[in-house]
Amino acid sequence: MLKLPLRMEEVLIMFSGQGLREVDIAEKLGVSRQAVNKSLREARARLTRIFLELAEVLNSDIVRINVEKGCMVLRNRQRGVKIYVLYVSGKGPQILLSKDFGHLNVNRVYYERMIEEAVKWGLLSPRVKELGLREALEKLVAKMEE
Repeated sequence: MLKLPLRMEEVLIMFSGQGLREVDIAEKLGVSRQAVNKSLREARARLTRIFLELAEVLNSDIVRINVEKGCMVLRNRQRGVKIYVLYVSGKGPQILLSKDFGHLNVNRVYYERMIEEAVKWGLLSPRVKELGLREALEKLVAKMEE
């Protein structure tokens, strides 16, 4: 299955997205700093494996992986289009195909969830929610491309 255990997700997002130190996460979760360190190492390794497996399944070349921000950019081998992948808590990797965000109203909930997760990961500032959905998605893609 292409998902991290919930605790690993939580620790990785607290560290990467919220910028908390290992010791602060340990205190918040009531565990040792060593347990947090181990969880972070395992979470990074598992997320990397998830991204590599997904690239293979999608028959795509990896353009960029940023495990610290929970995202990956691929280029599909058949069509040459870019595929943007964001790890979504509790769901696993979610995909945006190219920069064409057609059917915004049909996929609104899906896209809004991706924007929320991008904020959690620290890819986007919370102020991005003040923008329109299309503009927020364009900012997300630009950040994933960096």
